[in-house]
Amino acid sequence: MAIMARAANLRGYRELIDELGGDGAGLLRRFGITPEAIADDDALVPAESLGRALKVAMDFLDRNYPDPERSMTTRVRSAIDEALLESKADIDTVARMLTVHARTLQRALAAEGTTFTEILDDARREAVYRLLRETDLPMSRITTLVGLREQSALTRVVRRWYGTTPQRIRSAARVP
Repeated sequence: MAIMARAANLRGYRELIDELGGDGAGLLRRFGITPEAIADDDALVPAESLGRALKVAMDFLDRNYPDPERSMTTRVRSAIDEALLESKADIDTVARMLTVHARTLQRALAAEGTTFTEILDDARREAVYRLLRETDLPMSRITTLVGLREQSALTRVVRRWYGTTPQRIRSAARVP
């Protein structure tokens, strides 16, 4: 006798399969699950089908959305965010924080299709925006906090990132 499960347990599978594209109903039928079963929460489907569908879903997620702890990009971004608060966020400092050699770090990031400079730029962009909008810190202090040498460098990067000046971003945040 087959163990049956309520179709209500399938919520999310339909969205996942639709997200994958193609014929979601065909993929569901491959596991012995009819589209009608998904529409009717009280319908019963073979529990074995749920297990097979879950395995496919988990395999897809593992391949396409790995654990952030395994992503060097995510690890570097976290280290940069921490380094911006405590010291300077250069590649040697971040590599030391992650206990890898700087060159190893560069190779791992290249394998993920990015560079240290791109991640640092992204981290600075978000930090500058947050500091401009949420604090009253002087521009010189923000410049120092994000690891830039001169306030003119802050103005240049904000113009590049946002197409406006730091003061205008700050002013826009203050308008009710």
